[in-house]
This record gives sequence, structure tokens and C-alpha cells, in this order.
Amino acid sequence: MAIACCVLVAACSSGGGATAAGRSTTTARHRASSTSSSSTTTTAPPNDLLAPPPTVVPTVVAADGLAPKFHRVPTTDRVIFITIDDGMVRDPSYLDHFAQLRVPFTSFLTQPMAQADPGYWKAMEERGATIQTHTITHPNLKVTPEAKARTEICEPADAFTQLFGKRPTLFRPPYGNSNDMVRRIAAQCGYRAIVLWAGSTNDGKLTMQDGPLKPGDIILMHYRTTLNADLDDVVARARAEGFRIGRLEDYLAPG
Repeated sequence: MAIACCVLVAACSSGGGATAAGRSTTTARHRASSTSSSSTTTTAPPNDLLAPPPTVVPTVVAADGLAPKFHRVPTTDRVIFITIDDGMVRDPSYLDHFAQLRVPFTSFLTQPMAQADPGYWKAMEERGATIQTHTITHPNLKVTPEAKARTEICEPADAFTQLFGKRPTLFRPPYGNSNDMVRRIAAQCGYRAIVLWAGSTNDGKLTMQDGPLKPGDIILMHYRTTLNADLDDVVARARAEGFRIGRLEDYLAPG
């Protein structure tokens, strides 16, 4: 898991991604405001991808003061979850794509990317996103001193509350690197769970860690130039294998 995320983050952090982010941000603000009402009010056919509410909400509790961590939600529902990291590339076409898909998804944003264009992320919320945290500087928390790790984990929760009006409840450690220190700090800062992944996308292709999709699988993507293609492959795979897309927070952070 750590290698997969590191490869993806490296690709996302390339010069091309940064250029796309800068080129897209101003346009994104305009597009977000101009497309929001039309995308959300147009009458659409029933959505075969949207999962119903969970049949049973899993019990999520901190044990011994450590936030639980999940790469797959413990459920028998035929549902998978879309999660998207970082936030460097903010292409306006992503807003249109999610407006068409009409599925829930979770954005795990680093703090600078959230603060760079909160209007864009609020437009994403209108299209089904929930915004959660992914540290400030994207460090390897396994080798980060505890005081620094606490800042990286806890400060974004306060910052996102100010930006978006709701306190984050889920945390994703960069590269999937977690240990008891990270889990303890996350619990102390009010996170209900640490979210890892069971499969990831790269260049328009979904790769699972252990074969076919399974109920509760959490899928990792990134806000990078191939996001639309990545989404399309996940959607095609879900339909082919008889799965729907669920809202992660309904299962791991209800209420």
C-alpha cells in the first residue's frame, strides 16, 4: 500500500500537475458557480451506481485509545467507496464528471490544497463529496517526531472546520504509513477512523490488492490529470462485478 500511494503522489506532484492546477483554479471557480445549479437541478434517470444506506452500520470505536484503521469496511453490502487524495490538480472537468456520475466520494485533502481554492472544494461537496484530512505537508508519519506528527494530523481538522463548516471525522496518513502513535494522536484529535485502501488507480486502470472487488473495498485515487479516466474504470468495474458506490462516512463516521 505504501509503495502504491508513493508512486501516485509522486506523479501528482510533478511539474505538469502543478501547471494544471494553476491553469485550472481561476476557471474552476467560475465553472463551479456557473454549473452548480444546472448540474444539481436537472432531472436525471435513476442512478444504478448509488448505493442505498447501509443495512448494518459497523461499530467503529477506539480501542486502547487508538483510532481503528480500515482498508476495507466490514460490511456484507455489495458496495465500494471512492476516495481521492491530495488536491493538487483542480480541473473544472472533474466537477462536470461528478455531476454526471452522481455518486458519493471522499476527498482526503492536504491543508495547503484545501486552502488554495475552498470554492472549488465546496463545489465538489455539492456534487457528492465529503472532505476529510490528509496532513499538511504529506510526510511519512512513521518517522516523524511526535510533536510534528500531532501538528500534521490535528491542525487540518481545525482548519477544515473553519473552511467548510464541519469538522473532519476521518484521517488518511500519507503513503498509508501508520503506527500506534499516529492512531493515538488521531483518536485524541477527534477522528473516528484512519482510512487506508484495498485498491488504487493509475493511468485509467484500477488495480486491487487481492483480486476481484469485495464488499466494503476502499479505492484510492488522486486529483491528477487522469482522474476522469480513473473514475470511468472504477465505475465500469463496479457495474461489471455487481457493486454500487457508497458514502464512506455512512459506514465509518455516521451522524
